[in-house]
Amino acid sequence: MKRTIILLISILFLLTACNNGQKDNQSGKNQSESKDNNNTNQVKQIATDKNVQGDNYRTILPFKESQARGLLQDNMSNSYNGEDFESGLLELSKEAFPTDKYLYQDGQYLDKKTINAYLDSKYTKKEIDKMSEKEKKSKNANENLGLNPSHNGETDEEKIADHSPAYLSNILEQDFYGSSDSKGKNIKGMTIGLAMNSVYYYKKEKDGETYSKDLDDKDIEKQGKQMASEMLSRLRENSNLKDIPIYFAIYKQSSQDSITPGEFIAGTTVEAGKTKINEWDTIKEKSALLPSSTTADYNETLNNNFKQFNDNLQSYFSNFTQAVGKVKFVNKKAKQLTVDLPIDYYGQAETIGITQYVTEQAEKYFDNIDEYEIRIKDGNTPRALISKSKEDKEPQVHIYHN
Repeated sequence: MKRTIILLISILFLLTACNNGQKDNQSGKNQSESKDNNNTNQVKQIATDKNVQGDNYRTILPFKESQARGLLQDNMSNSYNGEDFESGLLELSKEAFPTDKYLYQDGQYLDKKTINAYLDSKYTKKEIDKMSEKEKKSKNANENLGLNPSHNGETDEEKIADHSPAYLSNILEQDFYGSSDSKGKNIKGMTIGLAMNSVYYYKKEKDGETYSKDLDDKDIEKQGKQMASEMLSRLRENSNLKDIPIYFAIYKQSSQDSITPGEFIAGTTVEAGKTKINEWDTIKEKSALLPSSTTADYNETLNNNFKQFNDNLQSYFSNFTQAVGKVKFVNKKAKQLTVDLPIDYYGQAETIGITQYVTEQAEKYFDNIDEYEIRIKDGNTPRALISKSKEDKEPQVHIYHN
C-alpha cells in the first residue's frame, strides 16, 4: 500500500514539473516573439539616396502620406489639372527650396477637415444667427474658416454665380526639411498651392441642368492673393511655422471639358517670421495642344515641326494614324512636351522599327525642348517610351516586352 502511495505521489510530482516547464518554455517563446515584433515595428527613419535623386527632392522614409490625401483627385475640375497642379508646384518649390539643401515630405499640417473648411464660403453674422445649433455644428459655422466669398444670405444659385461664386477649389501643402534631418523633426520650409476655378458650375435645381459662368482673370488673381494673405496669418499661429519661409503659388484651372491643364499665374516667397505678403511675381505659363493655333502663336516653328513629325510617320508606317501632343510654355518658351502616339500592334519587330524612327524624328524636331516624353501605345497598352530631360544628352528609350 505504501509503495502504491509513493508511486502515485512521484507521478503527480513529475506531471507538475513537466507542466511548469511547458509554461516556462511558452513564456520564453512569447517574450521572444514580443521582442521580434518590437524590432519589426521599429523602422529606421532615413532619406532616399543622393545617388538616385537626379534633379528631384530626396524623400524622408518611411513615406508619410499627406494629411489631405485624396482631395487632389476629388476637388480639381479635371484630371489634367490635378497632375499639372501637383507636379508644377513641386517644380516651383525648387526655386524657393533647392533640392540639394532640403528633403521633401507630403503636407502634414493641413488635414482634410481643415482644407474642406477653408474651401467653404465665409458666413456673415446674420447667416450664422439664423442657423440651428445642429446646422452650425455641421457647417463649422462658429469657426467660420471659409475663404470663398460670402453669399450674404443669398440662396438663388444664379445670383450666387453672378456675385459670389466659389473661386478656391483646392489647397495643396508641401513640406521641406533640412538635408540632414532624415527624421523630419524640424520643418524648415513650406509651399502652399491655391487651385482657383476659371469656370463656376452650378445648378438652379437639385437634379437639374448644370450651368456655367466664366470667371474674370483679374478677379481670380485678386481673390487668390487675398486668400494667400489670410492663410499666411493662420499658418503663423502654429509655433512650428512661425519662423520658416513659406512659398505661395496661385494656379488657374482649365474647365471641366478641357483636355489641356491650367497654369500657374502668380507666386511669392514669404521670408521666415514675416506675417504679410508685400509683392507677387507673375508666372507666365500656358498649356496648348499640338498642332494648334495657340501653339502657333507662341512658337510657329514648333507647331510646323510637329505637323512634319506626323506627316513623316504617316509616310513610313501604314498603320499609324496621328500623334497628339501637349506642350507647356513658360515665359513663351516650350519647356515640356508630351506626345501620345497610337499604333496597331502587329509584332515586336514592327514596334522596334517605329520606336527607332520616332526617336530619330524626336531628336530632329524636339531637341531644343527642355524635356519631352513620347508614349507609344496600342489602345491602353504601352508599347514603348521615349523620354529626354534637361540633363540627358540623348533620348532614353524603353520598349516594353509584354
